[in-house]
Amino acid sequence: MKLTSRTIVVTGGSSGLGVELSRQLAARGNAVLAVGRDPAKLAVAQSLVPGLHTFSADVSDPAQRLQLRDFVQSTFPSFDMLINNAGIMRSVALGRDDEEAEVEREIAVNLTAPIHLSSMFVPMLRERPDACIVNVSSGLAFAPFPVAPVYSATKAALHSFTQSLRIQLRSSGIRVVEIIPPGLDTPMITPAFRAAMAGQRMAPAEHVAAAAIRRIEAGDTEIAPGASSMLRLLSRLAPGLLMRQMAVMYERAAA
Repeated sequence: MKLTSRTIVVTGGSSGLGVELSRQLAARGNAVLAVGRDPAKLAVAQSLVPGLHTFSADVSDPAQRLQLRDFVQSTFPSFDMLINNAGIMRSVALGRDDEEAEVEREIAVNLTAPIHLSSMFVPMLRERPDACIVNVSSGLAFAPFPVAPVYSATKAALHSFTQSLRIQLRSSGIRVVEIIPPGLDTPMITPAFRAAMAGQRMAPAEHVAAAAIRRIEAGDTEIAPGASSMLRLLSRLAPGLLMRQMAVMYERAAA
């Protein structure tokens, strides 16, 4: 699969991994629509990425997801690739009643939105040759981090959903790819996560984006760069050891 001359929608495309994917894909001659909640951040992204198209939408809102679909249908009829990248990572102390609204929003952005957007765009993608859906999960799908329990749970669920979607669409011509990033040095990373990492270097978004693009072109469907590959392996071979290590990280962050 060549990632050139395509029409690509990237949610969460105004910062972090999303803007880096948008930048690198646009540089390869693709038409890229970056979707984000904050118009000011989208304007900054547009100033950094020549030719970038933008659309302001909060993907946690079902009505705004429908508006995005209608905009893509009317404006980008050659649309052939969806990248579900938008995500929220929060430090959550469980047991607080006032957390309910924020928990629901985190689930909506990280899980409900990619499920709904994938379903909504399948009819359009079926009409395009060599179409693709890319879901961005996390290494924490395989090693839940207790400081960010909702984020970890949503990414594990997104991993499961992506596997099912891949099987359902395998005869449709739509490829389904999962990018499983390690901890990225982006604004989304919470202070608690940085404390838990104890000075360990996090992966630059540009390196992960470049690796993901290269491996999608090579035909890979489950892409786990850097430390994510080790987390995925340890979750199968030594899950107890892995969770003890996550507990140590949690205690370090809590302190």
